Amino acid sequence: MAGTKFRKSFTYKPQAKGSGQALGTLQSRVMEHLWLNGPASLAAIQRDLSARAPVAYTTISTELTRLLDKGLVKKAGAHRETRYAAVLNREQFIDRVVGDVVNGLLDAHGQAAIHGFVDAIADDDEALETTLRLLRKRRRDG
Repeated sequence: MAGTKFRKSFTYKPQAKGSGQALGTLQSRVMEHLWLNGPASLAAIQRDLSARAPVAYTTISTELTRLLDKGLVKKAGAHRETRYAAVLNREQFIDRVVGDVVNGLLDAHGQAAIHGFVDAIADDDEALETTLRLLRKRRRDG
C-alpha cells in the first residue's frame, strides 16, 4: 500500500476537514458513508446522503464513477445488485494522502520541505520522539 499512487491526482485543501482535504465535499461524504456502513448500492447511498441535504441519484452516480476512476472505490454485481465499497479503509486513505502530499512537497521543494517539517515539530516533544522512534525503526527494518 505504501508508495503506491492514486490513479488520479487530487487537489489538497488544508483548510477543509477530514477526507474533504483531498476530495470534493460530495466525494468525501460518499467515502464517509462507505467507511461507516460498508458496501452499499447507489440507491442506498443517495437515500442516506439525501437525508442530510437533497442530492440527485445521477449526481451520486457521477461521483461514484469519479471515485472508481481514482481507484478509491470498487463495484461488484450488476444492475440493481451493484454494490460499491471503499478500496481503502479511512486510515489507509489518510496514509496515502499524507504520503502523496509529503512526496509532492519533497519533489517540488527538496530540503525546504524537510526544514518546514522539522520547524513544525520542533517545539512538540511528543512529535519529536515519535519521529525519532519511527526513523530508528525504519532504519532497523530496512
